Amino acid sequence: MADQQNPYVDSVLSVVSMAPGIRKDISKYMAEGGWVDCDKIRFRNSRAEKIGGWVHDTVQQAADATKHALTGIARAIQTWASLDFKKFLAVAGSYKVELMVEGKIYDISPIAHTAALSAKLSTVIGSPIVTIQYTSHSASVGDYILASAQSITAGGITLLGQYQVASVIDANNFTVVAGNNASSTFTMGTAVTITVDLLISNGLIDNIPMTGWSGGSWNTPGESGGGWNRPRSGGTAPLRQWSLDTWGEDLIACCEGGLLYRWDRTAGVTTRLQPITGSYVPQRNHMVLVTQPSRFLVAFGSEKYSDSVYDPLIIRWANEQTFNDWTIDQYHTGGEYRIPKGNRIVNAIQTRGEVLVFTDTDVYSMRFVGGTDIFQFTPLGTNVSCISQHGGVDCNGIIYWLGTDAFYYYDGAVHTLPCTLDRFVFHQDGEGRVNFYQKEKIYAAINKEFNEIWFFYPRFDERECNHYIKYNFAEQVWDFGSMNRTVWTDRGIFNRPYAVDTAGTLFLHEIGYDDDARPINAFITTAYFDIADGEQLMYTDRIIPDITLPTGSTIQVSILTKKYPHPLADIITKGPYVYGDESRQINFRARGRQMALEFRSTATNGAFSLGKFRISAEPDGER
Repeated sequence: MADQQNPYVDSVLSVVSMAPGIRKDISKYMAEGGWVDCDKIRFRNSRAEKIGGWVHDTVQQAADATKHALTGIARAIQTWASLDFKKFLAVAGSYKVELMVEGKIYDISPIAHTAALSAKLSTVIGSPIVTIQYTSHSASVGDYILASAQSITAGGITLLGQYQVASVIDANNFTVVAGNNASSTFTMGTAVTITVDLLISNGLIDNIPMTGWSGGSWNTPGESGGGWNRPRSGGTAPLRQWSLDTWGEDLIACCEGGLLYRWDRTAGVTTRLQPITGSYVPQRNHMVLVTQPSRFLVAFGSEKYSDSVYDPLIIRWANEQTFNDWTIDQYHTGGEYRIPKGNRIVNAIQTRGEVLVFTDTDVYSMRFVGGTDIFQFTPLGTNVSCISQHGGVDCNGIIYWLGTDAFYYYDGAVHTLPCTLDRFVFHQDGEGRVNFYQKEKIYAAINKEFNEIWFFYPRFDERECNHYIKYNFAEQVWDFGSMNRTVWTDRGIFNRPYAVDTAGTLFLHEIGYDDDARPINAFITTAYFDIADGEQLMYTDRIIPDITLPTGSTIQVSILTKKYPHPLADIITKGPYVYGDESRQINFRARGRQMALEFRSTATNGAFSLGKFRISAEPDGER
């Protein structure tokens, strides 16, 4: 037994070190020497540490000083700078396209059309609801109308400015909610002319599976839920998606399945996106991209030049250095190409000297070669696809993306990216598996300061991106966690990364160690490791950890022990013990053959970095 004068004289200090990265592809016992669970953690210099914090940006809507968030759910984000050094950030989503500049947010959503409505208005005393009678209005709940040309008063309510359609009574009547209650019940006997701008109709927030007519085939049994004498679930009503790029100082935008738009910086910040018009401009497009350095405006999934019929595999490009001339003949550099394999184009990503084009089954290289061909298309891989329109990114000339069955990268050739979280993400029983019904929401992002690629995604039990998978490409390790973000743009134009959550809040990241002044609950857990050689039952009574903490901060450490490595074996938990920046060791008493440690930070301004640790252990009996 240990000497009573010095209780540690016979105990042995064993050094334990953990390899960086999280392992979820094997059992917690097989992962000995590594980490198996975490949240809001990163690896740097092979050490696990807490990620940086974030704060909301103090922006306000230019049209409504009381509103400090974006409208709807963001699906695309773009940053750029003008020649006079102004910084711009555009966000496009389910409802609007909005522009942030100098701390204010401007609505630049495109106008679908301007109409002089011959309408009747009616109000009810004490209610802010205005009923607008307009024959064949085609409005939907949530759509925006802009009464900006002149005001009109009914029952003490003046309509002027932007309103959202509150309800659709029928094909000829809809309501809006005014800013004040009516002073009288009023019905307009004669229709009056109200000039309004009808903004682009709102899109779906979620993918909606369709069944029955238009949703699939009849009397076709299969896994999708159909069967004999039952309609099969087939198609999906897609959510609203956008692609954004820059044309010099201007913004180029494409609403999936719709028009191409341009925001002209010289026209001022209050100018809205305008449809690109000109020669043979395609009217229906999946996404848009500006090639670099050749500077072609390219539409992926577009209309055929010959008959303007939409083809989801057609690639169209305008004449070089123009955005409004899409003529294809011997005198122009505009052109088109149809990808020969697949059903539709999913994504296109610019990298050094080429664009990777993903269909739902294959990946192609699109490389500028000039001459009469303009672009050369080369197949790079089959049975390889990108999971969503924003599911991949280029970082330092290497493209990383999430496929439907694995992670991939391209460095001149397509490779499967080894991942220690494959089972966690893709297996049907994986605890972090993707909700494939909402896969189009998946957003890949870069945090280059920490050599990280983030994949924000909706987990199987979620509809929005509340979780992430993260890859450190310098150390080639993976981790994961929870965070509500739908888009992200790396620092560059701005000093810090920007991201947006589902509430429309704009966040600046890598600032401090808190969640917008609230504590971040960050933790990491080791795999079970053998105490000594795992043959004998061991008695442990202290840990000397290598933990770096800010002055005055603490971390909670829990010790988990087991007598047997079986997953269902009893677990005895000791702690959590509070370890401070001036602490030297953690004293406790535990018995077992295997041990695991959990490190957790739950305090404001809490940060930590973990190195090796030493454990005191000696042989012990069952009692």
